Amino acid sequence: MVFPIFQLILIVFLPYLLTLLTKRLGTENWLSPVVLSYLAGIGLCNLTNFPLSNSISTKVSEISIILAIPLLLYSTDLLSWLKLAKKTLLAFGLVSASVIISTSVVGWFFKDSIPHTWMLSGMLAGVFIGGTPNMNAIGIALEAGEETFISLNAAEIVCGGTYLIFLTTVAHQFFGWFLPDFEGDKHNVTDEFLPKIKFRWRDILKAFLLTLLLGGAAAGITILLMGTMGKPGFIILLISSFSVLASFSPRVRNLSGAYETGEYLLLMFCIAIGMLADIRVIIHSGGMLLAFSSIVLLSAAFLNVVFCRIFNIDRDTMIITSTAAFYGPPFIGQIAAVIKNRSLVFSGIATGLVGLAIANFIGVAIANLLHVLFGG
Repeated sequence: MVFPIFQLILIVFLPYLLTLLTKRLGTENWLSPVVLSYLAGIGLCNLTNFPLSNSISTKVSEISIILAIPLLLYSTDLLSWLKLAKKTLLAFGLVSASVIISTSVVGWFFKDSIPHTWMLSGMLAGVFIGGTPNMNAIGIALEAGEETFISLNAAEIVCGGTYLIFLTTVAHQFFGWFLPDFEGDKHNVTDEFLPKIKFRWRDILKAFLLTLLLGGAAAGITILLMGTMGKPGFIILLISSFSVLASFSPRVRNLSGAYETGEYLLLMFCIAIGMLADIRVIIHSGGMLLAFSSIVLLSAAFLNVVFCRIFNIDRDTMIITSTAAFYGPPFIGQIAAVIKNRSLVFSGIATGLVGLAIANFIGVAIANLLHVLFGG
């Protein structure tokens, strides 16, 4: 009983300590709390003899992500996002199209090698359009088994982490061989719509109560229409829809601390997911899931560069919008600092939030379509 309690304490409080550490060391722009949270969870799983419980990590990841997604989506300003430069909107559309094509085509190639590739394709579409939270939300919606969660998360962390290292090192120079340079002031930062770090406990409480209310409404509608609560897919999509609709209200969108609370829950999620990333699981699976995830990511990245070349998208916009799609809002500041272009921070975060909002729907749609086509 002591070890499970200690594991919960680690998941809850490690994000706070890691955030303090990055602020103390001044590494937020190149080694963010999100990266450290993943690394901490992976280290605890693979480098210690601590008896971690996969069921605890899975449950915490599910609960934290169901709470985090609405809190993050409340800050989404779709109307302002639609007013962004057409090039930014086009770039995000191109990376989304690249992901949809790659997950579908690669899923077809692997359909006889890996069970349930339709489900895996939907989950990977979610992670590469919105972020890791979407992959797990889609997994819950599709009723993926715990083994699928653990294996795919471990594989995605490895390939996604490797690509992130590429983005933070030589990507800017590499993509410069194929794409034009950014035109404009790289230091002109528009922060009118950026989430502000203000904490008003009353607003945070309101945001939590609203989240519980939307969750209750989603559950109630599911029971009313389906006659049972055993339809997690429908519940997840309803919660996502309600959260986006709520974001149209300025009072909801401006709830102080809601976004930051969602970010903290996301860090807890990263710790819990890291604890599930057992390298031995990847080795045991023969590396097929790692190969599948890697080929999907590399195919999407390749197609995105080709599309951006065709539509004359500059390398900075391509890198920021693809980061928003592949990794979500928490990584935008880090990548913007690496490419030395702070002017794209707002559009990157706004695009990342939109990705979070739409990825659940796209992932579930792709999975169901491929299920019809592939069977299984």
